[in-house]
Amino acid sequence: MSGAQFVIGLDVGTSTVRSIVYDVHGQVVGSASTTVETISPQPGWSEIEPEQLWEKVVEVLRLSISKAGLTAQQISSLGISCQRATFTCWHKETGQYFHNLITWQDLRADRIVKEWNNSFTMKGLRLGGKLLHWITRQARYKAAGILRLHPGMVPMRLLWALDNVPTLRKAVEAGEAMFGCVDSWLLYKLTGKHITEVSNIAATGLFDPFTMQYAGWAFTLFSLPLSIMPEVVDSCGEHFGSTKPDILGQSVPIRAVLADQSASAFGSSCYRPGSAKITLGTGSFLDVVTARPHASMAGLIPLIGWKIGTETTFLAEGSVHDTGVIVCWAKSVGLCDNIEDTSQTVSALPSSNGVYFVPGFHGLQAPVLDSTASAGFIGLRLDTTRDEMLRAVVESIAFSMMRVVEGFMSETGSKLEVIVVDGGVARNDFIVQMIADLTGVDLIRPPSVEVSAWGVAGLAGLGAGVWGDREQLAKLREEEGDTFTRRKEWGGMEEYGRWVEACQRFTRWNTT
Repeated sequence: MSGAQFVIGLDVGTSTVRSIVYDVHGQVVGSASTTVETISPQPGWSEIEPEQLWEKVVEVLRLSISKAGLTAQQISSLGISCQRATFTCWHKETGQYFHNLITWQDLRADRIVKEWNNSFTMKGLRLGGKLLHWITRQARYKAAGILRLHPGMVPMRLLWALDNVPTLRKAVEAGEAMFGCVDSWLLYKLTGKHITEVSNIAATGLFDPFTMQYAGWAFTLFSLPLSIMPEVVDSCGEHFGSTKPDILGQSVPIRAVLADQSASAFGSSCYRPGSAKITLGTGSFLDVVTARPHASMAGLIPLIGWKIGTETTFLAEGSVHDTGVIVCWAKSVGLCDNIEDTSQTVSALPSSNGVYFVPGFHGLQAPVLDSTASAGFIGLRLDTTRDEMLRAVVESIAFSMMRVVEGFMSETGSKLEVIVVDGGVARNDFIVQMIADLTGVDLIRPPSVEVSAWGVAGLAGLGAGVWGDREQLAKLREEEGDTFTRRKEWGGMEEYGRWVEACQRFTRWNTT
C-alpha cells in the first residue's frame, strides 16, 4: 500500500466530526468519528468551544490514518467539508479566540433582528428594492423588496458579538482581530493562513453571489468592519497550502474545501443545472443546482455550490433547521431510542390519528420565515398513544421537506425528476418514502448516506490528480442504491394540508 494514493475527506458537522480515508477506487480504507458538544449558556444560544473542536478534528484525522494502516506521507490530499454560518473571532497575533463559535442555530440576535426589521432603514431598503426592480426588472431587486432579517444571518450575530464582547471590539479598533467561519478557523489552525472558501462565506450573508464579492452594502448598513474578513479563495487548488508537519507527523496538502451542502451536492454527482439532492441531518436541506444565482420570493437562498477556476456553480437552497433537534428531543422525552429505527413502528399505524407536530424549536423557515414560531403538538386526545405522537413527529420531517420542494417547483415552474437523498435521518425508510409520496419525485438513496466527506474528498483528489475528471468520480459511486417512488395507493395530501394549517397556528408565538 505504500506506493498507492489516498485521499482524506474531513466532514466537520454540527453534531459530528468525521474523517474518512479513501483509496484510488473510492473505497473506504479507514475512518474515525466523534461527537461535537454544543453548549447552551442561555436559552436560545448555541455555541461550540473552538479549541475543543480543533482537538477533535486532529483526533479523528490521526485515528483514521492509523486505522487505514497508513502514515501521513501516504496521503496525497485532504479535503474539508464544514458546517456553515458558524463563526468565531480571534486575535491576529496570538490566535486566542474572543468568544466561542456561535452556531448557525443560535438565536441570541433575535432582539437585534426585530429592531432592524422594524426600522426605517430596512423599510427604506425594501422600498428601494421594489423601485429598482420596477426600473431594471432584475429578480434580485424584487427579492430585496421583501427582505427580512433573521437570527441565522451571520451579520446579526456578528453585530451582537461586537456589541457584547468588549475585548473583540477593542481588538477590531486596534486592527488585531480576525473573523472566520469553521472553514477559516480550521485552515488557520492547520496552516496559519487567514482565508475562506467561497461556498462557505457565501452562506453567511456577508458575500454577494450575484457580484462574487463581499456585500459592501451589508458592511455599510450594519457598520461591520471589513478589515477583519478573510481572503476569499476558490474551492479547489494549491492556495490552501498544507498542514503544519507537527499536526499529523508530515505535511499533508489541502486541495479542497467546501461548505457541507456543497460537498453533499458534489458527492451526489449533482454537477448540472436542475440536478437536486436532499440532506436529512442536523438540519434538512433541498439544494438544486442552478446556472446563475436564484433570486427567490419564496425564501429560497441563492448560494455558491463551488468555484473551480472560471467555473462557478450555484445552488438554490431551502432549509429546515430543526431536524437534528427534533431527533434529540424525541429521544429525550422517551418517544424513541433512535429515529432511524422507528420506520417499522410508525408504518404499523394507519395514521397519526389526527395528531400533528410542528417542528418550530428555532422558528419556521421557508416559506413561512417566522423566527417567533413555536414547536408543539396539536390534535391530542385522551386516547392518543405514544406511537401516534411519534408518527406525528416523524411525519413532520417529511412534511417540512415537501413544503420546501413544493416552494421551489412552484416558484421556478420546474419539475424535479429525481432527487438524491443523504444524511443520517435518510436511513429511515418511512421518512424517505413519505417525501417521495408527497412530492411525486423519485428519491434515490445511495448505499452510503454520508456523502459530504466523499464529495470534498473527490474534489481534493481531482485537485491532486488522483482522479482525472468528474465522470470518473461518478463511476466510482455507481453502486445501486434504494429508489423510492410515489405509491399509487397513497392518499396523504389531505394530511399534509392539515399540517400546513397547524403550522400557521404556531406562528407569531414567541413575540415578547
